[in-house]
Amino acid sequence: MISAHEKNALRTALFAAAAPLFAALAPLSAASARGGAADDLMRRHLNALGGEAAVKAVATVLARGEIEITGTGLRGSIESRSARPCLSSSDISLGFISIREGFDGERIWLVDPNGGLQIRRDEGSLAYQRTICALESQRYIFGGEGLSIEPAGRDTAGGDSCDAVALAVAGGAPCRLLFDGSTHLLRRMEIRAPEGFTVHTYGDYRRVQGVMYPFLQRTELPALGQRVEIRYAEIVPNARIDPATFVPPASAERSHRFASGRGVADAPFEYRYRHIFVPVRIEGRDEDLLFLVDSGASMTVIDSTVAADLGLASGGVLPGAGAGGAANFRMIRVPGLRLGDIEISEQTAVAFPVAGLLRQFEETEIGGILGYDFLSRFTIRIEYDRRLLTFFEPDSFAPAGGETAVDAPLMRSIFSVPVTLDGARTGSFLLDTGASSSIVQGAYARETGVSAGRRGLEIALRGAGGEERAELFRFDTLSIGGVAITEPVLAVATGPRGLAAIENVDGLVGNDVLERFTVTLDYRAQRVLLERNGLFSEPFFRDRSGLQLARKPDGRIMIVNVVPESPAARAGFRAGDVITAIGRTKAARFGSLREAIALFEGAEGTTYRIEIERSRGRHTLTLTLERYI
Repeated sequence: MISAHEKNALRTALFAAAAPLFAALAPLSAASARGGAADDLMRRHLNALGGEAAVKAVATVLARGEIEITGTGLRGSIESRSARPCLSSSDISLGFISIREGFDGERIWLVDPNGGLQIRRDEGSLAYQRTICALESQRYIFGGEGLSIEPAGRDTAGGDSCDAVALAVAGGAPCRLLFDGSTHLLRRMEIRAPEGFTVHTYGDYRRVQGVMYPFLQRTELPALGQRVEIRYAEIVPNARIDPATFVPPASAERSHRFASGRGVADAPFEYRYRHIFVPVRIEGRDEDLLFLVDSGASMTVIDSTVAADLGLASGGVLPGAGAGGAANFRMIRVPGLRLGDIEISEQTAVAFPVAGLLRQFEETEIGGILGYDFLSRFTIRIEYDRRLLTFFEPDSFAPAGGETAVDAPLMRSIFSVPVTLDGARTGSFLLDTGASSSIVQGAYARETGVSAGRRGLEIALRGAGGEERAELFRFDTLSIGGVAITEPVLAVATGPRGLAAIENVDGLVGNDVLERFTVTLDYRAQRVLLERNGLFSEPFFRDRSGLQLARKPDGRIMIVNVVPESPAARAGFRAGDVITAIGRTKAARFGSLREAIALFEGAEGTTYRIEIERSRGRHTLTLTLERYI
């Protein structure tokens, strides 16, 4: 399967790097009535910055410099602006890639490389902004409710001894600050950002108009292996800044059109192995390619070979992370895309070798992935039972009536929906049409105890970064937006990589759940509409064997995993076995891998004699189908 977070590296890195800048540029200061060690430390810090009078005299800060995502070849310029009490905005340019982001005192906003406007209102982003505002507004000086700072011992930054403090803001993200033991200036900030645990380091302090500012900032996102470096050429306190720069644009840039002019278009899709595929024409090619429709991807992806054949301009390589761990993506510029009646003009995308990603396991070769930057231009209705997508111009969309509306704030450009398992704490799950299966975070399962006392069976999950282990459980109920599904079978992530390494996410909802509904993705309103369809009561898990299969190039069928305690395990099958025949049918004669899998979804008690090759030897094993979870 293809999971969330495997295509989201650029936006993650740049937003995490730019947003906390003003915590250092609009300097931190001490609360006036705290007392004890924390008060002494903050007083020394305030004096090091230049003193209370100089700090309070700063109303705005303008900074210009260079930005680089190290090791990727992506470098360019950044201009950042801040104003009291807590207004900020940044413009970042990396070759043909441009991003704008800001906070106007109420809304966290982002304009992506393709001109799309996103208002970030997920709880992770809001908590992060509350903490940043506590720093920028200098509530350390004037005090205030809902904020505390406590000594947190000693630590080091860049080999230098530092005094550490823990900052707690009501409803905010946890934050730890390290101040140089000699200079008393901020050297390091550790904070739980929307993108995960993030580390910011500051250096090259210089005095400007009586106040010390860091001209060097580095940001690290350990979960993604990313590092961003900003070197400022100039920092101008009390610069004249147009207040409009803090306000999001009135609307997103329009770079699409409906050829019919009707503002609505249908697009039939193929549904294979619980993945949605549509034919897309890339400008410069004479034929359509299959694209995966993936609400869990923040950017559109073009297969690397296709991009090379078209000679698409490249702008650098980015590391990402997903269900299987690390994966690298190359930024490119695509001349245009067409899906049925919909035409998209030139846009930024990423290149990745996706053509063969599903070939071995699903016998499907794809040319790319349609992600957030394509999908978010529209309101999209997905009718799984009719195999039909309908794209609406957002202004012309109206609900049909009868749907359940679910508030779904965008988190890293992916819808986040409330999900409750077995009546436990409601978690925040990502809605991912690019995932064939739903996944529960291991941390959520442990915290809520939903898997305690249940029998879990080990399985393999596959993503762009490789294979990840998980355990399969049958739960009593899954409720999404108040709509309950009985006896869902879900994977619980157990490894340290992939989804398990992503902060602020309790799991993801894939097509095994979504296919039971007509689903409407309303990006503008950040909501999802659900209406039960004819597939609602279909069995959740059909396999009766415990075999996970892949197709070899010569047509033979390889066993990639055997679920413990399953019928296949008891029959003696092993991972690595190659199936040469099922009953009297040679493996090479199956028209598709799906035909073989369908046999193992048959009635309980059905028996097959299966010929396999193992270590150059041939064996015949007997498999009897039965429900095993």
